[in-house]
Amino acid sequence: MKYIVKYMFAVSALLFAAGAATAQTAVTTNGVGVSDIEMERSGGRLNVGMTLDMSNLKVRSNKSLRITPVVTDGNEMMQLPSVMIDGRRREIQHERMRDGELSTSTLYVRRYNRKPQTMQYDYNVNFEPWMRNSQLILREEWCSCHDEALSEEFVTVAELRQPAPRVNTTPRMAYATPPADASAARRQETAAVYFPVNKSEINPSFMDNTQGLDNLRKIFAGGEGVNSVRLMGYASPEGPYAFNEALAAKRAEAVKQYLNSNNLGSGVNVTTDSSPANWDAVKKLLSETCINDYRKIIAIIDDPSIKPADKNAEIRRRHPVEYNFMLSTWYPRLRVTDVTVDAPSRRPNVDEAKRMLRDDPSQLSLADIYMIALTYEKGSKEWNDIIILAVDTYPQSPEARVNAANVSMANGNYAKAAAYLQGVPSTMPEAMNSRGILAMSQGNYDEAMSLFRQAQQAGVSEATYNISLLRELMQLGK
Repeated sequence: MKYIVKYMFAVSALLFAAGAATAQTAVTTNGVGVSDIEMERSGGRLNVGMTLDMSNLKVRSNKSLRITPVVTDGNEMMQLPSVMIDGRRREIQHERMRDGELSTSTLYVRRYNRKPQTMQYDYNVNFEPWMRNSQLILREEWCSCHDEALSEEFVTVAELRQPAPRVNTTPRMAYATPPADASAARRQETAAVYFPVNKSEINPSFMDNTQGLDNLRKIFAGGEGVNSVRLMGYASPEGPYAFNEALAAKRAEAVKQYLNSNNLGSGVNVTTDSSPANWDAVKKLLSETCINDYRKIIAIIDDPSIKPADKNAEIRRRHPVEYNFMLSTWYPRLRVTDVTVDAPSRRPNVDEAKRMLRDDPSQLSLADIYMIALTYEKGSKEWNDIIILAVDTYPQSPEARVNAANVSMANGNYAKAAAYLQGVPSTMPEAMNSRGILAMSQGNYDEAMSLFRQAQQAGVSEATYNISLLRELMQLGK
């Protein structure tokens, strides 16, 4: 077996029907012409036939050339009866050995050198499943006494090919619909209202307030689904600590009164809180810039031995240049009331989702990406590209992996499909159908039928069609 596999090459295909192989001619290493080659499956039998032309073969008197047809798929093999082409003396020896000593599975023929000579070879065997993807190889061996092989050569003369399918052999894929993202059912919307230094009155035209207040109105439009609003007022750190405490609280209350007077968030629970300084925001700004000694300034903010009321003065004393930059550039945006609204999430429409898909797919849930895919025909390039993009974005999702496996199988990449299906729960109905298709592609019909039936019982309509298809294919294979 080992010497046969050495000369084989892998042939993989989705084989669903009876097959036949024919080739016009071939020539062995020693010049034996092979024509009218036939390798055909008929019902439960495999027929092998050929014409051997020995006209260009010269056999010495004391030698024999043994030609053995072998059917193999690279793993399994079946050796058919050999043809022993004898020289004159070897024919005499074989004649003397006829009484029980010669192999009954070998055909003997005397070669008459320099004369045209042909013989017909026909044989059939029981067809076995592994033969669906097999080749016909001729093994040539020069033999001397006792028919011991002196050398061997191989030539592939035919492969079992499939005829045009007599039935539609395309199974139906069951694509999995991703569940709605529960985490996206609600969202937190934020807005900011800024204040001039030492002031707590809202000026709609100050800094970015026009946009911030407009965002608030949009968030509360209709008021439906808003659960709560949290207002956090801040002062910038440079003022007296007690003054800043009162100022921050007034700024939070000012935004609450604005909401009430503009009928925003009516009936919604609004809570207010405040802090005389937003040191967390200052540290974030310091970490995101290349300001000199930013680590030392952060250390002052975090130092528990320095009282909160003294931290600003300490920064100004130790780092005056950096402090002046912070005071003029950052502190104005620390005089603010931050608004956080717990609101229902609004899924993007198809056009919005397609724009987000182009810009940043991670902004979309898997359900949103699948919604976009459904706007294209299944099996189209656009559909396939989006399904693969979905699994790239959400590689751990069972639904995304099953759908990507289906696209891979539709494109003939069964190894990739098998990789996608690894780790997908065996109880997932769509995965059962996909694994059934994969098993069918490998000729494992019994396994495929079992998987399709499980999928059918789980409610996968595509599995019903696949069961019918598989039955036809199994009938053709009898």
